[in-house]
Amino acid sequence: MHHARQRLPLVLTAAVAVAVAALGACSGPSTEKTGGAASAGGEPPVKVTPQPDPANAALPLDAYGFDKSQQKVLQQAQDILTEACMRRIGFASFKNSSTYVADPDTRRSTSGIGLVDAESAKKYGYRTGELPKREAGAAAQRDPSETAALFGPQDGAPAHPGAPEGGCAGEAARKLYPKGTKGGSATPAGNGLVDELTQQAGDRARGDSRVTAAIAQWSSCMRDAGFQVKTPWELQQMEGTRWTGPVTSEEITAATTDVSCKQRTQLSDTWTAVLTAYQNGLVEKHKQDLDQEKKHLGEQVAFAEKVLKDGAA
Repeated sequence: MHHARQRLPLVLTAAVAVAVAALGACSGPSTEKTGGAASAGGEPPVKVTPQPDPANAALPLDAYGFDKSQQKVLQQAQDILTEACMRRIGFASFKNSSTYVADPDTRRSTSGIGLVDAESAKKYGYRTGELPKREAGAAAQRDPSETAALFGPQDGAPAHPGAPEGGCAGEAARKLYPKGTKGGSATPAGNGLVDELTQQAGDRARGDSRVTAAIAQWSSCMRDAGFQVKTPWELQQMEGTRWTGPVTSEEITAATTDVSCKQRTQLSDTWTAVLTAYQNGLVEKHKQDLDQEKKHLGEQVAFAEKVLKDGAA
């Protein structure tokens, strides 16, 4: 593999062998370390241990949200409900092809600190992968009246006669998520608290002294390999801006160096340990509400499974 020869402001031109040698010189903490008592700033104690798959490491709040197979059931049920509604109001041959059905076996390659999967870095660089493509040109080819029936009036156009508020997609969402959707929105209400607490834990983890110290070590490791970056997010956020077109050897080298430095400095493992600690604290604090939310999610999944069994509702 060879670097691109052009000189760029972020990535310094260097042979791959030099980058690899520099990585070897990076020193990180031991494979296991334990944080002491909570610090004066209220940081929870953590135990950093190696994670075999940091992108997919189990986190405490995972137990309170939809898992991937449940997400698939819910999306399939929404497709069925949408199709039934469309046929009811006159679109007899309508087939829903505009929704994303998650593959329950899909592995993630990133975590809250960006790219952490070595195999993905070698193959795809910073391209985190696209969602399965919707039917090519389906939206562009759709008749305006069908669009209005499916999603509600668009750009001031009249509503389709007999169509529910938010179109058939909105009706399907309200049936699946009766306590938290309006119009055409399809956001599960039951995920609200989980999403809020996940965001809180992530924000706290980013500012945690253990994480910021590991990021500083990662930045030093990257600098030794020829990459002038202060945080992992600087590289990750270039997907769609700098990292466009065919994946280049330069991007692959940046991505693999990034992941290697995260491993060598234990940034990946530190992030998981710290994030877990903050999530555990929030779970303990909000246990009753989370249990109630989980019960509600179970009811939504049970309804979706009934839709799949019966064909409509």
